Amino acid sequence: MPNQLVARPHDERGMTTAEYALGTIAVIALVAAVIAYVSGDTFDTQITVIFKQITDWILSFVGK
Repeated sequence: MPNQLVARPHDERGMTTAEYALGTIAVIALVAAVIAYVSGDTFDTQITVIFKQITDWILSFVGK
């Protein structure tokens, strides 16, 4: 049996083209979700509320 063909194991350390495509789409979707969240009114309202809470907290130590 010295003339028998032996299949070599495939190296699976890297990503294939399909995996790169899916990874790229996932990253783009995540970035789009973050941009939509940051540019929406909800984000502005939350930042305003947080800023007001911090300001009130600081003023409570200073004495209005």
